[in-house]
Amino acid sequence: METLPAFGVQLMRLAELRDVDVKFLAGRAAVPEPVITAVLDGDEPDPSLLRRLAPALGLHASDVFVIAGQRVPDDLAPLDPAAAGDPGWLAWPLTHLPRAVPELHRFVRSMPQLPRPQRPAAPTPPYLRYPNGAGGLILRLLHNRNLSWLASAKYLYGIGRRDILSASTIGAIGHGRMPLTSHLLTGFAAFLDIPSRDLSALTGIDLTGDHPPTHPDAAEVARLIWNARRLTTDQLQQVHDRAHSIRHERADELRPKHRCSCPGRP
Repeated sequence: METLPAFGVQLMRLAELRDVDVKFLAGRAAVPEPVITAVLDGDEPDPSLLRRLAPALGLHASDVFVIAGQRVPDDLAPLDPAAAGDPGWLAWPLTHLPRAVPELHRFVRSMPQLPRPQRPAAPTPPYLRYPNGAGGLILRLLHNRNLSWLASAKYLYGIGRRDILSASTIGAIGHGRMPLTSHLLTGFAAFLDIPSRDLSALTGIDLTGDHPPTHPDAAEVARLIWNARRLTTDQLQQVHDRAHSIRHERADELRPKHRCSCPGRP
């Protein structure tokens, strides 16, 4: 497994992809040029610089922390640690239900912002500690969206339109035991809300060649998943319940095998 380069190298790749130079980055980040140059030369970036670089690069601030290999600050992390994996419940309706994506996205955006739950921080379990490789970076970005191995597998299939993989295979990709191919990288990009060209620059994986199309609602699904980071597990259950209701309301638009057979629903 090939180790990813230092953050300075990745920052330069992202800048070159955007056809911008050190002066532009420094101006957009409102920092002196030598600060950027020092990072490009190998210095560890200060957390305040990472926050400033995010809008300059057009990336989410927490993702920049992930890319830099630093801990995501609490105020940038998903709101509710107990919700890890919960967005996976929505993979089926977002993939198959007619017109459900924009409706559920509006529902997510309409939900009130609640205080961060006061739960003790749990240490990262060993199986979620990934080496500094391409697969490890993608898995850390997925976890930054509250997506577990199983949830990621569901979205890779339904939104990325890639082969069905098991949750353990997703984990193996993160740990470098399974290769992260360009085929898979473009599938993950479909619901990560990060351009595939950025992921290619960060991982060094060449995207040349033909890749199957993703789900037509992939871009909005990616934004929905991102916006759902700010919800509690109880709020996400409400979103799931609404998706379940839509499944019954639009049953006549679904194939028989896709209809819900649970009792007590109209």
